[in-house]
Amino acid sequence: MDILSAIILGIVQALTEFFPVSSSAHIRLVKYFFHMNANVGMDLICHLGTIGAVIVFLRKEITLLLRNPVKLWPIFCAMLPLAPAYILLKPLREHVSQLSFLGMCWISTGIILLAGQFLSLYPMRNEKRYLRDVVIIGSMQATALIPGISRSASTISSARVLGWTMPEAVRFSFLLSLPTVCAGNLWELRNMNSFAVLWNISQITPYIIAGLVSFLLGYFIIEKAIRWLERGNLIPCALYCIALGIITTLYFNL
Repeated sequence: MDILSAIILGIVQALTEFFPVSSSAHIRLVKYFFHMNANVGMDLICHLGTIGAVIVFLRKEITLLLRNPVKLWPIFCAMLPLAPAYILLKPLREHVSQLSFLGMCWISTGIILLAGQFLSLYPMRNEKRYLRDVVIIGSMQATALIPGISRSASTISSARVLGWTMPEAVRFSFLLSLPTVCAGNLWELRNMNSFAVLWNISQITPYIIAGLVSFLLGYFIIEKAIRWLERGNLIPCALYCIALGIITTLYFNL
């Protein structure tokens, strides 16, 4: 893979990761239109770059959580639905992994965002419902196992429906992304063939560059993205996903 393609993928990852628009779907689309010969390893490196940006940006919150492990319990509970969902959704994931379904999944993400904007079951978050809420949020997060459905859209929207404030929903979604994405990457690493190229020093440069670009640009963007999301207006992202979903559906199915 050439360096220019690595830079492009790093930029796309950084620009889309912190907004609820599915960065993985954008990566797939860019690789298709630019005819990039990028394997799963490149996708994982780009994701690790933006995860690094999240870790650096939220380092104070992460340090507080690690000093008080009891506070990690909600995040652990939110991750519980992932394993059974991965098994149950595997046939569906394989069926909709084709590009012809990508637009429909983007439209679904837009609908999820609209639900988070306009639907509310409770006026505010209740501590008595807290663990139940995080399990529901984790279950919604599992829908992002389907290619094209945004993880952050699912988690933020479900939290909003459950009465969480936008800052609460956004912060929890970003913190939850750390173990979720890291666990997903480790699971993908079981297929070491994806990283066989990394053992060749002459071919490792594009991976390093893609990771650095996604990390540096991601760190520059994340604060602005969080501040924008905390204002509570999900409609622009919803309309963007629906419009892009319609265009993509028409392109790949006509």
